[in-house]
Amino acid sequence: MSGSALAALASVSDRAASRDAGADRYATAVDLSTTHFPDGATDVWLATGENFPDGITASAIAGARAGPVLLTRTSTLPSNVSAELIRLHPANVWVTGGTGAVTEGVVAAVRQALPGAEVVRLAGADRYGTAAALAQTFVASADSVFVASGLNFPDALSTGPAAADGSAPILLVSTSGVPSATAAQLRRLRPATVYAVGGTGVVADSVLSSIRSITGGQTVRVAGADRFATAAAVSDRFFEPTTASILVANAFSFADGIAAGAVAGLLASPLLLADAHATPPRVTVDASRRVSWWLPASGRVIRYTLVTHPDDEFAAWSVLGDRDPRRYDVVVVLTTGESTSYCNGEPVDNPWMSQQFLPQPQPTGEQYSDRCKKHRMDSWNVFMESAGFTGTSAPETLTAHPQAFGGRAIPVPLRRDATGQVIEAASYQLAVGPVHAVVAFDMGALTSDEVLWAILTARELAVRFPTQVEGDIVAAGFYNDGPTGYRDIHPDHDAVYTLLGTVDLGLPGSQYQTVGHAQAARAFGATVSGYCGMMCHPAAPSPFRGPMGRFQYAYGWLANGYWPPGEADQPAGFSHYQSFSKWF
Repeated sequence: MSGSALAALASVSDRAASRDAGADRYATAVDLSTTHFPDGATDVWLATGENFPDGITASAIAGARAGPVLLTRTSTLPSNVSAELIRLHPANVWVTGGTGAVTEGVVAAVRQALPGAEVVRLAGADRYGTAAALAQTFVASADSVFVASGLNFPDALSTGPAAADGSAPILLVSTSGVPSATAAQLRRLRPATVYAVGGTGVVADSVLSSIRSITGGQTVRVAGADRFATAAAVSDRFFEPTTASILVANAFSFADGIAAGAVAGLLASPLLLADAHATPPRVTVDASRRVSWWLPASGRVIRYTLVTHPDDEFAAWSVLGDRDPRRYDVVVVLTTGESTSYCNGEPVDNPWMSQQFLPQPQPTGEQYSDRCKKHRMDSWNVFMESAGFTGTSAPETLTAHPQAFGGRAIPVPLRRDATGQVIEAASYQLAVGPVHAVVAFDMGALTSDEVLWAILTARELAVRFPTQVEGDIVAAGFYNDGPTGYRDIHPDHDAVYTLLGTVDLGLPGSQYQTVGHAQAARAFGATVSGYCGMMCHPAAPSPFRGPMGRFQYAYGWLANGYWPPGEADQPAGFSHYQSFSKWF
């Protein structure tokens, strides 16, 4: 992995970069052991560095039991590995694999280096049998088991930390069958769930069917389009933010990933894959960012979500994610959307109006009118409440003041009133609850300085929240000025994009905004959890056809009854998979 790729991942994930490496695979495993087991280890696993199966299945066991995996040549114990065994001073050394993988001469060398240790060989008739022997020895029972191909390494490589985190073994299968040794362990353990890692090209559907027959439980496939995407899929499914670290290994060589997998298991962290290119794979970048949200060492952290217009908040939903007890969400809506062309005095009339929330009474009013503002905010409140933002106090009306930042005075923004007169937008509302707060401004058209003023005003309110520890700010206001995807350069969105991209607000976390997938500032992506519950619609094509989603219900009247849902770069950014910029 190149230094520039490592730096890119460190930047996107807000982590310090460090490299564990040696002159060869044996030295790299030693370096990992020295770094992460400075006080020694009770148990050490030793596997051949010349082939992958035994070491990969050992990494899951080692990671769960806080021990390193060291590598050896088949017929010679490298001197630096012998020295590391002596330093670790283990009570047990588990030699993984038969004599064709690790000879008796190597075992004798280990016993000579560690005369007080118990040295035990764990092996079967083949790689499948060795994986089964590890499970038999170390796993008395398991709610889940992982299976991966015994014929190639990438999928199994990323599986080790996930298996370790769940105290589950990795068993090996062929592309089209379940070897007898694997079947015996599945029958003994009878796990409720077996996770098959890899696509149908490496583990066929017939294998999953056979496993269900053996265990009586369910099978779940975890896979991506390639080895990078499969590793990311494992990370996404089994690791929640914030992990202690992120480990990245070479996708095209198994050796370093074996030792790294055991360390990742120790740290309860994912193992992602990269290649020799200067730019890491997109899925690796995305997965690393997902598990890296800034959180304090203890307590809760404030995450500000900046909503440009009511109906833009969905653009940040993939990053908001499910409720996290370590996070206090402060949603800041900047405008009431009173300039919308739908405030035209005409009654709402669309084919789906009987299934949607409609502002009443009709007609809607005129641009900048109080009725127009109320209808936009009624829809906003309906959606936010249906999405779980409930339980706050009644909104309290406050009056803001000018701000200062970086030695500059930031005046109170201006807006139009119901008569079209330009007035100060100093009045705003605050509602505070135990798990989130809502700050609602009425600022009209936006400039970057006005956005800055609103953020500074919202941050002053932290004394009113259950926690005062600030973290990240996420801007919901899709921006894309590139030639690829849905183009959206709304001036208000541009104002937010420009501010967050040029002004460091000094938060401990980072500053993000939803952007097009080809936007130059793009840093990572995320998939909206429960997308259909928000965006599916009876008129949508598969796979988004279904009952009216919450967003469609609340805002359908603003889009002739239907916001087209889809995978990426949909109108106004309401897509299943969304990209984000990251600054500072």
